[in-house]
Amino acid sequence: MNPHTIWISCGVVRAEMEELHRRGLIDGELLFLDSMLHMDPPQLETRLTATLEQQKAGNGCLVMVYGDCSAHMLDLVRRFHVGRVSAINCAQLLVGRERYRQLMREEAFLVLPEWASRWEQIMKDELGLNKATAHDLMGENRGVLVYLDTGLASVPEQQLQEFSTYTGLPWRVEAVSLDTMLAALMSARTEALKEESA
Repeated sequence: MNPHTIWISCGVVRAEMEELHRRGLIDGELLFLDSMLHMDPPQLETRLTATLEQQKAGNGCLVMVYGDCSAHMLDLVRRFHVGRVSAINCAQLLVGRERYRQLMREEAFLVLPEWASRWEQIMKDELGLNKATAHDLMGENRGVLVYLDTGLASVPEQQLQEFSTYTGLPWRVEAVSLDTMLAALMSARTEALKEESA
């Protein structure tokens, strides 16, 4: 019998994780950390370490739903013998490696549903980018805003238009199935079970 699975996930994909759980496609327990911790990687690592230490004391099979979000993610995987999704970030987790590469070649800036509602807080408060600086910076490095629509919420058109105006980039919507994410989760869980039995 497989042990209880505990998914330790970034809150940026909370709605998607909860939907997969609701559909019965993943089982176990869902734990989320605030996606804003990405703005402070050392703090994210501290919180992840504390969560892993706490959960490792039980009998659960631990899976991290995180990409390369801090400098020592692989060290955490090795130290705690847990599984982790094979993706560099949550956007790649949703669209898959090949589509992610295509979008990066297009110089797309990918906007996840949870992130879309917080764009102003991130750009202004966390990054300190006023409109002129955001316009210049994004214009030099990106060509388009692409909202990844997982179909779990209405497309926040007004917020995307405001973000577009703030950065000077056009925006569009790309529909995303949860199938790619589910496959990555299952693969990470398989790795976690191997670690458990090693």
